This record gives sequence, C-alpha cells and structure tokens, in this order.
Amino acid sequence: MSPSSQLPCSRQRFVRRGSTAARAALLLSALAAVLVAGCSDADEPDRSGSNEGKATASAPTGASFPPNPPAAAGCAGKTLDHRDIRHPDLGPVRVFLVRRPASEQPAGCVAAVTGSGRALAPVEADANWTMEGALRFAAPATDSTRNVFVTYNPGRYDGVLVLVPTADGFADIGWSRPDDHYSGGRFAFYHARPVGPGQNGEYAIVHSIKRCDPSCAEGATAKVTLRWNGHDYLPTG
Repeated sequence: MSPSSQLPCSRQRFVRRGSTAARAALLLSALAAVLVAGCSDADEPDRSGSNEGKATASAPTGASFPPNPPAAAGCAGKTLDHRDIRHPDLGPVRVFLVRRPASEQPAGCVAAVTGSGRALAPVEADANWTMEGALRFAAPATDSTRNVFVTYNPGRYDGVLVLVPTADGFADIGWSRPDDHYSGGRFAFYHARPVGPGQNGEYAIVHSIKRCDPSCAEGATAKVTLRWNGHDYLPTG
C-alpha cells in the first residue's frame, strides 16, 4: 500500500519520511485527493436528509404565470392582488383577486390559472369598494389544509371565502342565493373571519350569527368557531 493511501483526511499529521522534497510532493498529492474526492469525517453531521436547497410544497417554482387572469377566467377588470400556491392535484396555481368595472355585478371576482395556462372556474363575490380591503387574501393565504382563504366585504361585515382544492380546480362555494352574498354557502361565511393558523397549522373560522329573537334588530349575536374536518367546516364542541 502506498503512503498516500494510508493518510487520513484530517486532524492527523502526515507521516514524515524521505526528503523534504518528497514530503512536499506527498502533501500536495494528498491535498489534491481531498479536493477532488472530498472527505467523510466522522465528526461532521450527515446532511443527506437536509431540506437545504429543496423546493417546498408551499413555494411553487418553475411555472410561468400571466400578470393578469386570461379572458377565459371570466374575471375581467383590475387585478388587485395575486398569490401563487401549490395545488395538490394541479401543481402550481396563481389565484387573482379582481375588481370588476362598476357596470358589472358582482363587483369582485376570484380567478385562478394553472402553470400550464388553464383557467379554472371563477368565484364571484360582492364587494363594497368604499370599504377598506373589500376583497383581500388572508395572511397567510393558505394553511396546512392547502385551502385558500379570501376575505370579502359586501357592505357591512367581512365574510370568508374558502377555496377548497378538488381534482379539477376548487369546490363550488355553494352560495345560498347566487345574487345575495350576505347569505352564506358551504364554503362561504358572511359575518366571519379566519383565525390562526393555530398549532396544527390550520385556520379556524369564527362565524357570528345574529339571532332574530325577539326581532333581528334586538337579537343577540352568537359566535361559533368552525374547524376543518377534511370535508367541511363544522362547529366545534
């Protein structure tokens, strides 16, 4: 076995044998081997499981999105904001919040487009532009469920829209009446706000319900906390 093959990577002195020139040549040979092949020092931690440099599920990369939703999205108007998310089935998706022209109703629209350029079905929401933040994303816009949360205000109280991913886009919001966004739906909650995310990484929705007893004007307001069960937002015990 040659002297150079017996040399450890670090922290030990080189064996002194032969002339000064020979030792110098041996040293240069060993250093070159380290630079080319690298070392596996027992004192160094194994970084094979590190997340350094790896893309995360919440940070889509490699997709090219337009600055505004395409015409096929059905949300013509002024783009207010957008968020890039990773849809569990469709990959990178950009979600837009749009203010429609005054002549068109409902006043707000939520559009989405995939990384391949396919427009998803829009979500319409009434919004009173005299109110600050009449249509805005929650901060953060998504939680560990990968649902997307948008706050809208049709004129008095805030409401919450939840975009729930499905195999081909997002689930139907399920308005009680399409022309009345003061009414709730399966994933639309008027007079509500998202709270969190909590320790489990999920938002809860605090829903205020006005009781009309003895009348709607005199009735008390009850607050109900709704939590995700994997399919719907239901009241907690």
